[in-house]
Formats: sequence, structure tokens, C-alpha cells
Amino acid sequence: MSSTGRIEVTSMLMTLSGPSTRAWSHLDARLPDGGAVVLRPLRPGETEALEAVFDGLSPRSRRQRYLTSMPRLPGYARRVLANVDARDHVAWLALVAGRPAGICRYVRTGRDTAELAFEVVDAEQGRGVGSVLVDAVTTVARASGVEWLEVVVEPDNAASVVLLTRLGIRLHLNDGLLEGRGRLRPLDPPSGVDRGAVRAAAIQHAGAIEDDEVAGGSGHEASKPREARDAELAPT
Repeated sequence: MSSTGRIEVTSMLMTLSGPSTRAWSHLDARLPDGGAVVLRPLRPGETEALEAVFDGLSPRSRRQRYLTSMPRLPGYARRVLANVDARDHVAWLALVAGRPAGICRYVRTGRDTAELAFEVVDAEQGRGVGSVLVDAVTTVARASGVEWLEVVVEPDNAASVVLLTRLGIRLHLNDGLLEGRGRLRPLDPPSGVDRGAVRAAAIQHAGAIEDDEVAGGSGHEASKPREARDAELAPT
């Protein structure tokens, strides 16, 4: 992953058809080398994208992401990683030439605290894909009330260390791994992502998830009414 260079974003909110009758949003962005990348929220249960990104990681990249050797992604891990809800577990997907190229996610570990993790397939590392993903996901996290980030990274993962430094997170060595906790702040320097468009996409995504729950008769209520959720994600 590259943490240098500014990514030019078209500032256009577009839609993709999905399992529900609602549309799913995505954002088009331009990388420093002129390449295009599409960013969008991961949909609940979307394991195919998870597997495609995992397959694009080398054994070294898999170890750096999961902190252990992992020749395959177990079924239980796929289910957990795909169990996103647009508030407490949020993941965004990057696509290059229509192919999954990376994922960034946060998982809330407390009322105002979340753990951040991200990965980029080896073929697209060094292009700035990680920067746009982290910028988008931390934008959603801030809008959702997350104030603190927690991270764990391997010491030899230099690209991730640099990117986390841009978030203002200080890392310290603990039992062979670098750990950090810091107040969530915008990525600096910014990637160029239109953060207002990201928040709008997050609101639309939350609404689509809620519609699917209602249409599918999930048997449980959303944690908050959509109006309250939209108000939280809206810019202040």
C-alpha cells in the first residue's frame, strides 16, 4: 500500500443494483498513477468479495493482515467478516477494473472505540488504494460516533505503519507486535476522497440494509430508526 500521493475523486455518488430493491452506492476515484478505483460499502453476507481479496494476498500479506499463517479463509471467518451492519461493523471494498482489490473495516469494541483493519491485494499495493479505503472508513467511523481507534500490526508491515501514522496513531511494541490506540482524526494528508459523498453513501447503505431486513422478515429490529441513523451520519 502506498501512503503518498493525492487521489483525485470525481465527487459523484452512483448506484449499483443489489439483492434488495434499493440501489447500493459507490464512488469513483482516480489514483495518482491515473488508474481508476471504485469504493463501496461491503454488503451483508457478501463473502465472494472477501474470498477474492483473500485470494489476491500472498502468504506474507495474509500473515500481515491476520497475524498468523492462513492458507485459506475458514468458513466461520468468512461469516464473521461478512456480518456487517453499517454501524458497529463497517467495511468498504475497493475494486480495480471491476475486481476486488482491497477491504478496510472497523469493528466497534466499545461505545466510542473501534478496531481498524485493512488489506490490499498484492497486485494493487503501492498505488494508494489503502489510503482511499482508510480515509473512507474512518470518515464513516467519525460520523457514527467513534472517537478512538485501536490497531495491531506486524513490525515488518511498513506500509501500514506509515498509513496509521497519518491517522495520528502511535505504535508501541508488545509481545512481538505493534499495538496502538489513538483519538480518531482525519487522515493527514487526506487521500482526496470526497468525505461528504462517503457519508451520503453510508446513509444510503444503512437504509438499504434496513430495507432488506424488513423485506426479509429478519425478526429483529434495527438498533435505531433510520431517521436517527441518518442524523448521526449526516455532516454537522
